[in-house]
Amino acid sequence: MKSRIAHSYCLNALVAASVVFILPAAARAAMYNFVLIADNTGPLNSFNQQPSINTAGTVAFRASFDAGGSGIFTGSGGALTTIADTNALTFSSFGGGGSINSAGTVAFNASLNAGGSGIFTGSGGATTTIADSNSPTFFSFGISPSINSAGTVAFRGNLDAGGRGIATGSGGPVTILYNSNDPTFSDFRDPSINGSGIVAFRGNLDAGGSGIFTGSGGPTTTIADTNGLTFSSFINDPSINSSGTVGFGADLDAGGSGIFTGSGGPTTTIADESSFDEGFDYYSINSGGVMAFVGFYSGEYGIFTGPDSVADKVIATGDLLAGSTTTNVYIYEEGLNDSGQIAFYAVLADGRRGVFRADPVPLPEPSSVTLFAIGIGVLLVAARRRLKVVSPT
Repeated sequence: MKSRIAHSYCLNALVAASVVFILPAAARAAMYNFVLIADNTGPLNSFNQQPSINTAGTVAFRASFDAGGSGIFTGSGGALTTIADTNALTFSSFGGGGSINSAGTVAFNASLNAGGSGIFTGSGGATTTIADSNSPTFFSFGISPSINSAGTVAFRGNLDAGGRGIATGSGGPVTILYNSNDPTFSDFRDPSINGSGIVAFRGNLDAGGSGIFTGSGGPTTTIADTNGLTFSSFINDPSINSSGTVGFGADLDAGGSGIFTGSGGPTTTIADESSFDEGFDYYSINSGGVMAFVGFYSGEYGIFTGPDSVADKVIATGDLLAGSTTTNVYIYEEGLNDSGQIAFYAVLADGRRGVFRADPVPLPEPSSVTLFAIGIGVLLVAARRRLKVVSPT
């Protein structure tokens, strides 16, 4: 009888293995490899929580030096490139974490040793001034500019003439797209720009309320606003992809909050509090319409790419990372690229903190899974034919 039980156990194990491997891809949680970009075990000791990523997987971020001062850096898992730092004679401090485009050029906010501040770009050599407070037009700037593949930078500036504006520039004359001194808008938050030069921004309206809008200097498209019956307020700043679809977070008139996309018509719900009962924070959208976001649930929180807190999880508090466990994770509006790579900031239980990149691991193609299942079936048949069981007398 013992040999029959062992035979049955082996067959059941093989069957179980085949069942696991023929589950459809949608039923399995996505897998990621995690790459350390920089942490506080080296010359850097403090990191801005807003890293950005480009199409090649290069991450831009702001950090402070152990020896004092700070800088804007890029990296992809090896040596870092210094875009700008306070050890030179130009910059005294930096705001935000920087925005990186496909060419590796980073747009950033900085204060100047000579006084004033501005928006600048660089890729590791000389920097370019997009706008500064030492020339007419602006006296200060929003901390998070956005750069597109053509090198055009969108930013928010406080105007010498009063009010605020949403502007673009690439090193020559600056264009003010929208001005709070004109009708329609009374204030703005930092914008995001796509490859076509369309800017997405959150604005307060002269007539009351607020909304998420897109435009390139002419009439704007309303993505969502608080004057309807759906949204009561908005969470942080919007993220725009190459097709003009905008990702945003919002609180609802009916209660609760969610992560949504829209392009000027009906909005699409990506996730809501049916899965993340404690709300949401920063988010990013890519050209495929995929969104990565921070979701809070049951006293925990993490980074997700959809409404399922298990199948769509990238990483959450308590998960293993770099030989420790995470106690804090954070992303930004430009933290997701078109390959599904995600740049994020993390704090670990062992005291380390730094910037990481999550690289998605492709799931097996259906054909490969089918071949594996067929192979298991062949083994089952062969095992039945070769194994002889003698019943006890």
